Amino acid sequence: MALRDGPVPIESDAHLLRARRTAAITRVAVGLAGVALLVAQPHLLPRPELGLIGSAIIALTALVQLAAPRMAWLSVEESLSASAGLLIIGCGPQRVTVLTILWLVAVASGVLARGGRVHWLGRNLLLVALALPVIRYGSLSAEYAVLVVATIGLLLTSGRLTSELNLLLRQARLQAESAETLLFAGDIASRMAERRERGSAGAVREAPAGTPSRVEERRMLARLIDGDGLSMVVQPIVDLRDGTIHAYEALARFEERLGDGSPLRWFALAEELGERDALERACLAGALELFARRPPGTSLSVNLSAPVLLDALTLSMLHGAGAGRHHDLDGLIIEITEETLVEGDMQLSSAIEPLRVRGVQLAVDDMGAGYSGLRQITSVRPGYLKLDRSLITGVEGDEERAALVGALAGYSTQVGCLLVAEGVETEAELRAVRRLGVPLVQGFYLARPGPAWPVLDRDARPALSVEPISELLAAEAGELEVLQPA
Repeated sequence: MALRDGPVPIESDAHLLRARRTAAITRVAVGLAGVALLVAQPHLLPRPELGLIGSAIIALTALVQLAAPRMAWLSVEESLSASAGLLIIGCGPQRVTVLTILWLVAVASGVLARGGRVHWLGRNLLLVALALPVIRYGSLSAEYAVLVVATIGLLLTSGRLTSELNLLLRQARLQAESAETLLFAGDIASRMAERRERGSAGAVREAPAGTPSRVEERRMLARLIDGDGLSMVVQPIVDLRDGTIHAYEALARFEERLGDGSPLRWFALAEELGERDALERACLAGALELFARRPPGTSLSVNLSAPVLLDALTLSMLHGAGAGRHHDLDGLIIEITEETLVEGDMQLSSAIEPLRVRGVQLAVDDMGAGYSGLRQITSVRPGYLKLDRSLITGVEGDEERAALVGALAGYSTQVGCLLVAEGVETEAELRAVRRLGVPLVQGFYLARPGPAWPVLDRDARPALSVEPISELLAAEAGELEVLQPA
């Protein structure tokens, strides 16, 4: 039977027109959704190159969706075949509407998940997966092709997920190395036991008592990162203006001793083994638990290095600490040392801006140790400046040191920061920093670090019952008139 020449039947034209319209709507919806997801990234990128690659993949996918060639002069089946991987479906406007709505909900969920409580990437992909069943079975291969491409871009662009993968890999590597070394050490120990049983004179030389081997150090560090053997104590920060406790500083204490027993030795070991970030986050978790039950009217400060604070996992922990509302984290102070401020990213201020909105304040610790200039310090807009102990020790008898502390007190007032004198260990130092205009003090003279929540030392209380700082300064300058009763 010969084929008839002539125009395509009207039904085919209508079907093709509907397919084209459906494809155009889908391209626009998916393209806009991809762009919106790219803009709504809620976390910093730990590796910029991965972020650039992921962003390029998502942008390219969106561009292809928006600029795909029109399938003119093709049947519906040929149009679908030629459009493999482009989410072009000829299944009717109802299913396109469902898919578009699900994508819009996915975008909205990504925007709303900026607080970090719900994993935004997982929620988006779940909603996309729910959209797949409404698509005709014959086009599922094309849908999955696009889903794989978009997923690769999202995985590379997601700072949180790449950080989690890196952390898991580091922990797995540490555990594998520890297990391998422990097996080797166990083999040596068994041989030593056999030699002792046989009365052999040759023995393997043991490590000195109380000095852990590298294997034991790795094992103990892994326990600390898991929270086993790690505890938090707090030390009061006193407001000299009214003699009350203004805040507490959370400090880590470790059950196992290393070297001289200082917690700094553990952080040095973690730095050496590449686990400093994980150990700091373990301490942060303990501090956030204390923050939730701190005494009313007080704040809690926790120490973090600037690079760890910029890490996506750390920001996720901080975002998840509150209820996700404005000022729900009022009273949380993050202390970063002046040294790590120099080494860290100077975009710190903008990076934690979402936390500022929720009430978090920055404090620059160890100020005066000689690392940064005042301009660099104030560029992060701290709420607190903490003077290094080296400036406070013996300040009552050192005119140059006292002049510097007084100048910093005036400077902090001008820029709107609260100045804290750390390491106050004598009454003379307390009275000196008070006279110089320092509003907040911290040190052994007032209270030693202890379990939550220590009270002020009884011997220090009389020294706190003095006139307000402004009146003391005015009296010394001869500018305060003492009114005598008539």
